[in-house]
Amino acid sequence: MKTLIMLLCAGLLPAIHTAAPAKAAPVVGNQIRPLLLNNQYVLFPGKLAPYTQAGRLMVPVRAFAGALGAQLTYDAATKSSTISLLGESVGKLRAGQATAVTRDGSTIALGASPQLREGVLFAPMNPILTGLKKVKWENMSNLLGRNVLIVQGRGDTVLPQAKSWQSVTPFGDLGGERKHPFYPTLLTQSADGKGFRLSLSVINASGFVIPKDASSLEFIAVNSQGQAVVRQLPGPSQPIPKAGALSFTIHVPAAPDYVIFNSRIK
Repeated sequence: MKTLIMLLCAGLLPAIHTAAPAKAAPVVGNQIRPLLLNNQYVLFPGKLAPYTQAGRLMVPVRAFAGALGAQLTYDAATKSSTISLLGESVGKLRAGQATAVTRDGSTIALGASPQLREGVLFAPMNPILTGLKKVKWENMSNLLGRNVLIVQGRGDTVLPQAKSWQSVTPFGDLGGERKHPFYPTLLTQSADGKGFRLSLSVINASGFVIPKDASSLEFIAVNSQGQAVVRQLPGPSQPIPKAGALSFTIHVPAAPDYVIFNSRIK
């Protein structure tokens, strides 16, 4: 997939936005268990936000495939979708059908039937990743006890999603306590007449007070065509206490399928 990358700078907006009212009410996406994909937070905005069903994390199939760097194909005859990644595939994903088929023809139980919600197909994440075989995942908690779902390639496998951003972002190789001081909790999206307004609520999960002007942030909003807009923002201009909450707002020209969020201590 060819990805158009536009590097644009945007100022940090306050948590309370005073601009003209949006034309449509914000669509809230509660990030109940944000993904840490290739060591980058991946969030699904608005009606694409994951949810749980029968104990399974349900993810938006098209947007999730895009975030992995996988290919998604649709069979109109069977009304089913197939996700293909690194020579493996999980197919016959269809609303109301609790099984899928891998590349070698094996049938896998999904544990929960895929569902159509507002025209978006959701399916359980874990069995899909199991069927793709070259992907692994694990649950972990951060210093505040908040859930994070880590998704990465098995062994030396690098998921294709990471490759597009490594050459344009200064955040990719940063590690240790300087990486990801802010944990995402809520993402809203609304049309504003010039595109879309994204507001992300976060908490300071670093375990220490973040000094003023000591952090920076990055948003990568990717639409259904694989086109991306990168926004790099300065962090808060006041100290942020441990577990302190705040929010950031950016504008993008097109509705994203998913948003990559990075933060760091300078």
